[in-house]
Amino acid sequence: MATGWRRQRLFTTVLGFDVAERVLATDGATIGSFLTCATKTHDVAFIHDSGKDRFHHAAFYLESWGQIQTAADLLRKNDVEIDIGPTRHGISRGTTIYFFDPAGNRNEVFSGGYMYYPDRPTITWTEDQLGKAIFYYEGRLNERFLTRTT
Repeated sequence: MATGWRRQRLFTTVLGFDVAERVLATDGATIGSFLTCATKTHDVAFIHDSGKDRFHHAAFYLESWGQIQTAADLLRKNDVEIDIGPTRHGISRGTTIYFFDPAGNRNEVFSGGYMYYPDRPTITWTEDQLGKAIFYYEGRLNERFLTRTT
């Protein structure tokens, strides 16, 4: 499988994904990219990790906050490891819960947010906004969120 930016280029160039949102470091380097192939805010996310850009999570859209709560109940009932949430993002403006599948990959189910269109400019967050961008309610970053990638 392709690694680093080669993997992200595969998604954007070959598979036709668009970068809906991104987070940039103070030096202009990319910390994270949120890619979509439809009208939802993102389908996959990549996070810069230890000199490589790694797959962070796949995202699946649900219709409502109530369905996010039901997902949390089902995950807990089935002893699935919940990573973060339920909570709200600044990125995507949606409500969310993250969990790990049996292979250790992070997944997200989210609801709400905006509709993405290809002519919409990429929303750019800066490093100093990272806590608010990812964990809107908490306003600070959970370091594990950026260090556990696949």
